[in-house]
Amino acid sequence: MAEKERPMRRSECEVTDQGTIEHILQRATVCHVAMVDGGEPYVIPMNCGWDSGHLLLHSAAQGRKIDILRANPHVCVEIEEDVQRITGRTGEDCTENYVTIIGSGTASFVVEPVAKSRDLNIIARHCHAGFPEETFTQETLERVAVIAVSFDWLTCKAKGMTPRP
Repeated sequence: MAEKERPMRRSECEVTDQGTIEHILQRATVCHVAMVDGGEPYVIPMNCGWDSGHLLLHSAAQGRKIDILRANPHVCVEIEEDVQRITGRTGEDCTENYVTIIGSGTASFVVEPVAKSRDLNIIARHCHAGFPEETFTQETLERVAVIAVSFDWLTCKAKGMTPRP
C-alpha cells in the first residue's frame, strides 16, 4: 500500500502500527463510503467486513451506488469507533475522543459465485457475531452485490485514547 498523499497535521495522534490498524478493520461493521456521481459527491453508510487486505461491502445489486461505482470505482472510506463526547462548561471545553481510519482506493465487484458467497459470509460474521456459515442460493447471489475495496493508502488517528487491540 502506498503512503498517504500528505502528512497528518496532528502527527501525535497518528497510529502507524499495522497490527492495531488491522484489528480496528477486523472489528468494523459499518463504514462510510464516499464516491463521485459525475461532479456530485455522494456518501453512504455500508455494512462491511475485512479480509486479506480488502474491505468487503454488501449491497443490493442495483441502485445509485452501483451505477456510480460502475462509472467511477474510486472511493474514499471512513470508519470510526470508540467515539466519546466530552462536554465542558464552554464550547471551547467540548470535544470528542475517537479512533478513525480513512483510506482511498478502488472498488471492484466480486462476481464469481464461490468468492461472492465466501465474502458475504465474512461480512455477516463481522456484523453478526456467531453467524453460522451459510450457503447462498443462486437467486440470492444474483440479488446481492459484493464490492471489494483495495486501498491505495490508509491512515489511522486516535484522539484522546489508545485504540483497543
